[in-house]
Amino acid sequence: MKLLFVTPTYPYPPRTGNELIAFHHIKYLAPRHLIDLLSLTNGNTSDRGELADWCNHIEMVALAPWLSRLNQGVGLVADLPWQVAYYRSAKMAQMVNRKLANNTYDVVLFQLTLMAHYLPDRYPGATILSMEDPQVLKSQRWLTWESGFRRLLTRSRIAHLKRYELRHAPRFDRVLLLNESDVLDYRSLLPGAKLDWVPHGIDVDAFCPSAVVPRREGMIVITGNMYHPPNVDGIDYFCREIFPLIRRRVPSASLWLVGARPAAAVRKWAKDPQIKVTGFVPDIRPYLRQAMVSICPVRLKIGTQTKILEALACGTPVVTTSAGNNGVAAISGEQLYVADTPDKLAERVVELLNGNRWEALSQNGRRFVIENFTWEKSVTKLEKILSEVLEASAARGRPR
Repeated sequence: MKLLFVTPTYPYPPRTGNELIAFHHIKYLAPRHLIDLLSLTNGNTSDRGELADWCNHIEMVALAPWLSRLNQGVGLVADLPWQVAYYRSAKMAQMVNRKLANNTYDVVLFQLTLMAHYLPDRYPGATILSMEDPQVLKSQRWLTWESGFRRLLTRSRIAHLKRYELRHAPRFDRVLLLNESDVLDYRSLLPGAKLDWVPHGIDVDAFCPSAVVPRREGMIVITGNMYHPPNVDGIDYFCREIFPLIRRRVPSASLWLVGARPAAAVRKWAKDPQIKVTGFVPDIRPYLRQAMVSICPVRLKIGTQTKILEALACGTPVVTTSAGNNGVAAISGEQLYVADTPDKLAERVVELLNGNRWEALSQNGRRFVIENFTWEKSVTKLEKILSEVLEASAARGRPR
């Protein structure tokens, strides 16, 4: 197939979740398909990395930060979600129109909700919107932890997103999320969209146990972007209500908060000598390989928690909430532990710190990721959907 990827950022080097998805999907599709890439960027456009070897043609459109902020102000008047307004670009719209007019693509893939408006109204070819996380559902569930003026702002953002998604999502031949649970939950909010799911992937050769790095006794780790509100909330919840319970039973326990741009609500915990806040690290694997337990204490049920998959792939047993296990769908007691009260979460962590069933969960967890969440499996599912969309388009007489 000849494919066009349209992405909100240039996915190299891949840092965010959506960049990792685009990067690996292109990597594994490239040997069998011809791929063009069109990306917005607000950074360096000269280093194209490995994508230059995998893509037939790459074009980037610079996004000026000052213009993006101006667009956000205009978006309030134009009834656009602020995320969408930030990524609006007349030059990008012209580039997409030109690419689609001058090339015959089998399928065009637009990444993330905020890129949906770049699909021309009368484009007749096969299209996919890789929404990944259902933003309206995510914001609705987040309302539980909002109050006052912030709650009003979130309600306003939800209304904007709803109108935007209802207007644009049904125009695509398929709208993709990251797991089946979110698809089932989102159908009532997007009744006109054809929803499907493609799992996230993990590089299990890169994320693997180490034979030379020893485990550090009592070490607990939480990884992730430390500015992301659900992560910040989960960390605060763990440090306030759960970690003190663990320390009563394992006084030597230490907690490592590993991830970029820690918010003030995360940094404050560094005052505790048994809690380390690292900030950005070039590689999280050394921390996962040393830890005895990885915790995912998020309370927002949405998406797939890749931090869980990365830890399991490294052979590090995981304790998580039901919300964290939502998109992973592992079996508690077999591949990881799931608990939803401070007492139960602390109990499971203590058991693992003491070595109880540690080896079994370490081996079972890694096997679970290999069987369900490799990039090869992710791309196999995506290729199946690409074929279905193309066949349906041809049956309707739409051009290939």
